[in-house]
Amino acid sequence: MSKVLPKRIWQRILSPEEKIKFEFSLGKRYIAIARNFWIVLGIPLLFLYRIGIVFIITGFLWGWYLRRANNYAFTNKRVLVLKGWLSTNLISVDYSKITDVRIEEPFFERLFFKTGKLVINTAGTDLPEIQLINIENPYEVKKKLDSAR
Repeated sequence: MSKVLPKRIWQRILSPEEKIKFEFSLGKRYIAIARNFWIVLGIPLLFLYRIGIVFIITGFLWGWYLRRANNYAFTNKRVLVLKGWLSTNLISVDYSKITDVRIEEPFFERLFFKTGKLVINTAGTDLPEIQLINIENPYEVKKKLDSAR
């Protein structure tokens, strides 16, 4: 789980005394499978029809987009979820507002993608405030969240 966004993008979001403790995105294997699905689909179509090149290009762009458009960070004050690329959506939850954290690892995701889901609930709503889906090592991510809190 490496740094995904350039530092300047996070700096627009962070307050002056705030620092990122942990930054991550979707699981690498999940992204690779999503990208390769389109590429593998495009190869036979490339020989039959020229439309195959569109599928192959879509595969490469889809892999890049998934990585760029799903960014998560734990700072010394809050959880940040930045989704989108051209249009963005930011969710910010202070640690004091978190009521419980749940990990879900559905069989299919765990087996094929080696990913899981971290669900963060806050006070005042029955619905989960934040769902970090398809992340690698969700138990390790929860440990990072616990230490950041």
